[in-house]
Amino acid sequence: MLDKIADELKQQREKSGLSLQQLATKTRIDLKFLEAIDQANFAFLPDLYVKAFVKQYAKTVGLDENLVIKKYEAAKEGEEYDPNKPETEIKSNESVNGEPSKEETTIITPPIKSYVENIVENKSQEKKHNNPNLIWLIGGTAAVVLTIFIYFLVSNKQDKIVVEETPIEQIVGQTSQRYEEKSSEQTSSDTNTKAISSDSLYLTFMAKDTSWIYVILDNTRAKEFTLYPNSKFIIAASSNFKAIVGNSGGVALLLNNQPVEFTGRAGSIRYFKLDKTGLVYLTAPPKLEGQ
Repeated sequence: MLDKIADELKQQREKSGLSLQQLATKTRIDLKFLEAIDQANFAFLPDLYVKAFVKQYAKTVGLDENLVIKKYEAAKEGEEYDPNKPETEIKSNESVNGEPSKEETTIITPPIKSYVENIVENKSQEKKHNNPNLIWLIGGTAAVVLTIFIYFLVSNKQDKIVVEETPIEQIVGQTSQRYEEKSSEQTSSDTNTKAISSDSLYLTFMAKDTSWIYVILDNTRAKEFTLYPNSKFIIAASSNFKAIVGNSGGVALLLNNQPVEFTGRAGSIRYFKLDKTGLVYLTAPPKLEGQ
């Protein structure tokens, strides 16, 4: 089903008279990612970035980008997009870090003003002119109801979890310089805040091409980052590393400043485990202990 999305985008691009290189110039999306989309390969980066690129691709060639994203999400679930299918009240957000998404639920509050007015009107009709303290009774009732409503509203607002997703346009507009600076800052932080003893391991990722990396340290904690051409990232562990490398053909490894025989392929993902005994390729994505 993802093939249909790729074909629709490609046909509209050709109909618009745009080459992939021209589209890359207009969208500021790396040419190799556009080529992957045309080939129905949507696994080149985490899904949040893929959707951003697909949306920008669709918008630039003249398609309804929101409709294309809905079709893409349905295809990811193995379904055909049905415009008549009602949307659920609870929506989930994705994370580049692989963490479980949080849900946001719409809270419907009662029309408190009309409710208080009804109480006042009913009390007035039942006991009009019969009790000189009627005004105080009605006012007190309204105050109690209003206080309960405010408490309800505040408590629910505190419990409500709102996850703000980064706008698609902002993701597309991020530049390689920003990521290179971030990578440099992270490298400096890791190497300065952790004293690497003689029996520690430190792994250097050197990027020849844009690559997304997720690495698990000593089976207990993880780091995720994106490297751009001619940038590097150094990270330390006590005993071992396990990693997922996107676009594995664009990455080289050093363990304690010694080259590691790591082979990958452009546009493909590789999994591996690395310790003092050497590198072992894995057949499935590594996970943290307890997952």
